[in-house]
Amino acid sequence: MDWHGFLQHRPQAYLGRGAPDRRVLALTFDDGPGAATPDLLDALAELDVRASFFCVGAAMRARPALVRRLLDEGHELGNHSERHADARGIEAGRWMREEVAPAAQALAAACGSTLQAAPAPLFRPAYGEIDAAQYEALAAAGYTVVGWSVDPRDWLEPDAPGYVPCVVESVLARIHPGAIVLLHDGDDESGRARGGIVEIVRRLVPALRGQGYGLVRAGDLLAERPPTDPERASAAN
Repeated sequence: MDWHGFLQHRPQAYLGRGAPDRRVLALTFDDGPGAATPDLLDALAELDVRASFFCVGAAMRARPALVRRLLDEGHELGNHSERHADARGIEAGRWMREEVAPAAQALAAACGSTLQAAPAPLFRPAYGEIDAAQYEALAAAGYTVVGWSVDPRDWLEPDAPGYVPCVVESVLARIHPGAIVLLHDGDDESGRARGGIVEIVRRLVPALRGQGYGLVRAGDLLAERPPTDPERASAAN
């Protein structure tokens, strides 16, 4: 997600990366829950990792038990819109009604009263696209918009030879203290499972720990940020 100048008007409503002085990072997963999510959760449990999942409303309604499992296993859940619609060109009020609110309702319905609380509810826009009016509307509603600082483009050509090591190496080449890593567990646009994400995580986590990194959730990075810190870090690669 690129840095936009309008983010500086409400810097506390945006998280693009964590503090640069702690060797921790957050793994985040978008577009789910999907068919690959159960195996991904098995891998994360074996690796003792808690992560952040930005879930699509329609996918949550299709797999409510899986949303509960995410929560029960200590992962953090964020809103990733109702239909993963590109927000560009949609009036802010309409977008909040049609994309943000329904996904929030799906999240609440799946999780009940035990929803893992972050310092603020988290939102990640589909494709990282958002305009000033939409950002203001989210901030006014109490959301923190979460971007990313490492994007290995794991959605690209998952059937290509060497796909898994390529994604892992891409992350390792860009990693930094306070990184927010963008990955995907939701089904692709053709409805196919992103099965490669499981092996990516199984290889990536030991390599990151071998470099001395701890793994936290995006909300943990947010909680550690001083309230007056005017974060303006770009979340671009």
